Amino acid sequence: MTRFSHTMRSLSVATACALAAMALTSAAGSAQAQTASPASPYGFAAKRPVLGASCKHCPWGQLADILKKMMAPAYDIAICYGCSGENGVRYVSKRLMSAEVSDRLFGQGVSTRPDAPVDFGITQAEYVSRAYEGSSGYQKDGPFKNLRVIARIEDPAYLMIAVPKGSGITDLRQIRERKLPVRIMLGPSAAVLHAVLDYYGISDKDLAAWGGGFLAGNALVKNPNFDVMLGTGVLSNYPEGNMWYEMSQRKDLVFLQIPEELRVRLARDFHGELVDLPFRYLRGVDDEPHPTVGFSGLDVYGRDDNPDQFVYDVAKALDDKHGMIKWANQPLSYDPATVADGRGVPLHPAAARYYRERGYIHDVVGSP
Repeated sequence: MTRFSHTMRSLSVATACALAAMALTSAAGSAQAQTASPASPYGFAAKRPVLGASCKHCPWGQLADILKKMMAPAYDIAICYGCSGENGVRYVSKRLMSAEVSDRLFGQGVSTRPDAPVDFGITQAEYVSRAYEGSSGYQKDGPFKNLRVIARIEDPAYLMIAVPKGSGITDLRQIRERKLPVRIMLGPSAAVLHAVLDYYGISDKDLAAWGGGFLAGNALVKNPNFDVMLGTGVLSNYPEGNMWYEMSQRKDLVFLQIPEELRVRLARDFHGELVDLPFRYLRGVDDEPHPTVGFSGLDVYGRDDNPDQFVYDVAKALDDKHGMIKWANQPLSYDPATVADGRGVPLHPAAARYYRERGYIHDVVGSP
């Protein structure tokens, strides 16, 4: 046998011994893992339910952070900061895991998500209502009749329409009449905003044909080269309202009046209220009364199979510690007169029991 053959044989034996040792170690580790497998770190039983919300400083995420503090130390709520938009309600109703963290969310500081299905959620009340009814974006896969409201928290926002000074636009009707190639910066509440555009006869297709288009007002980097701003928001530096907070300082804006017919229609169709913008609310708002439409309502919600004790504890924590809500980065508030208003979606029985005990409700139509 040559020295080379002897060396190769020695290496083969050593390799075989190493592989055998690794196999034994792996088998032992596997057996140990099977015998010492810990319980799931998430869920109601572990006192660590997953709460579907949105980015940390968005309305849903901000309330989620507050609720997490309220529920500690009895519960260690795990927050999914990527359970936003229409899909958020689907995650809750179908007990699904959220989608992977998107680039946009990563840019907003979200790097991980709970590795478990979503147990309950926080979202705009309108999403819960539409999902329960199976209307709008939920027509194909709804209705989600297992949804139950736990609490309603107020988050007022105003509908606003503004144009840069010197644009020559005094009424959105001019866009269609003159086929103006305008760039419209859109904020949140897409259904409301498209209802406004429909009123003025402005469609996505027509706007593109005229050479215009839409800009995202909820982006991290906003394009100041817009011709129209349209959205709902408040004077607060949170992602959905930042376009007003920032652009009213960077640009000389003129806020357009909203026709009374449109105000009434939007208030009726989208559960809004006829209100005025506060005096000199933003730079560019004149001193005259500025009638608009206000929208409010975040739902803390879950499924009909959420444990009674947990739901009761959530309702109680929000009530007992509601003073924490006022320190949010936007004007959230707890109102005993509306906290049990599911707007057609039944309250969870345990939540209804708590509010009856507190005297906030005497009877809830449609509650199970």
